[in-house]
Amino acid sequence: MLTCVSDDSANSPRKTAMPQSLNSADYYLDMYMSAMDAGREIDCYNNKIVFCSLDTMTPGLTDMIIVWKYCILPLYEMGDLEIPVRVKKIVRELLKTDEVVAIYNAIECIRTYEWLTAISEQMTFQIDFSDIFPLVRAALRRNARKFKKYQGPEFRSLVASPWALASSQAALLNAGNKKQH
Repeated sequence: MLTCVSDDSANSPRKTAMPQSLNSADYYLDMYMSAMDAGREIDCYNNKIVFCSLDTMTPGLTDMIIVWKYCILPLYEMGDLEIPVRVKKIVRELLKTDEVVAIYNAIECIRTYEWLTAISEQMTFQIDFSDIFPLVRAALRRNARKFKKYQGPEFRSLVASPWALASSQAALLNAGNKKQH
């Protein structure tokens, strides 16, 4: 069974995709595909739909490992060959916003892709995010004050601040990009 929780404090209801058992990967894919069908695929990345597991450390934030492992990769394997292009476009769109959580999730999406590519052979496609790294830096510079002062519930279970997390992830992206060139 899938738990969907509305968050009345947000402008629009937020849904949380969290299966009641750890073997419920189909629920994640169904939620993602429902968002796609509604023309709201971006909501799977901007925290309007939160993908998390029962043992997540950040219940208010989308766990990008879940999105990659149970949504993006299966969709590609099912024949959705355009998903790499859409993921990159969505990340670009999120980085153009001034929303802390959206920017954080965009950075997490890139970092998770890089991590999965480095540790596994599951990646059946490549996405070159190197042209997006300047957008990451620009989004962080533009929103540094917001990141440093952000007090949203999404980060409460973490020890580090959103700024510390995002800026360190961006530094890792930058370092990885320099190694490739």
